[in-house]
Amino acid sequence: MPLVALIAAVFVVGFEQIVQWRFGTPAVVGVLLLTIGIKAKSDQLADLRVPRRAMSLAAALAGRRRPHLRADWAAVLAGDPESGQTLSSWAQLRLSFGFLGAAIRMRLSDLCGPLWVPVEWLLRVERRTNTAIALVVGAQSVYIVGDGGLPALVTEIWEPCAILGGALYVLARWLRRIREIELAAARTDDPPGEQ
Repeated sequence: MPLVALIAAVFVVGFEQIVQWRFGTPAVVGVLLLTIGIKAKSDQLADLRVPRRAMSLAAALAGRRRPHLRADWAAVLAGDPESGQTLSSWAQLRLSFGFLGAAIRMRLSDLCGPLWVPVEWLLRVERRTNTAIALVVGAQSVYIVGDGGLPALVTEIWEPCAILGGALYVLARWLRRIREIELAAARTDDPPGEQ
């Protein structure tokens, strides 16, 4: 089932890209509005069905792992009728488009989540991170030496390798902070019982 959803998402995104390439951004907005139920000849653009349909589409896009969002988003669209605070039709429409954007971000997060597993594994231990940085910088130096010969080893290799190594080191530190990755505790070689 996820494969079918992925193929459908690729088809929809491809169709939207073709429409945007051929007819521009207004055509994409038109396709989106027609998708959620707005007709071009309708005088009542802010019909109550449109925000509800967009909210339902957003809940469906969010996936089966988030069934609570449909009820939550419906409650947000309803406002607070007991106290007389209801949202205008345009405010509901803007909120429903916000729900669509949030649902797309959630789905993309679900798709990209497994891609972070090897990166987090690499960043969790300092030795692994340093080894990966050394391998990348070493591969770059081998490429430079292979392209320029042994004189390139002395004359040209230091600056680009230092820049790459420094950039990868800063990137690893930044990713640890952003992804909130804790470094694994260092193993001690002390025998048990001696402290």
